[in-house]
Amino acid sequence: MSAMTPEELEGRLNAHRELLIELLAAMIGGEVTITAFLQRLRDDATFKDSEEDPGVIPEEAFAIENSAAREVRAILEAARARAEADGR
Repeated sequence: MSAMTPEELEGRLNAHRELLIELLAAMIGGEVTITAFLQRLRDDATFKDSEEDPGVIPEEAFAIENSAAREVRAILEAARARAEADGR
């Protein structure tokens, strides 16, 4: 595995932190908030930027957000695979 850029590392850490906060808040709130949490996960799995082209070298903020979105997507895909394997 190649070394991560500082922006990629920051994005991945941000994704983990936000997922943990959202997950705990959903668990505390009960079934309705869990459903809302899962919907937000699906919505946020793809980073939505404006229509303009970020250019050949993306800005640092875009790189961080893109890394966070990739990490959320990867975590969500792994969770789905585990749920299917567990027969849920």
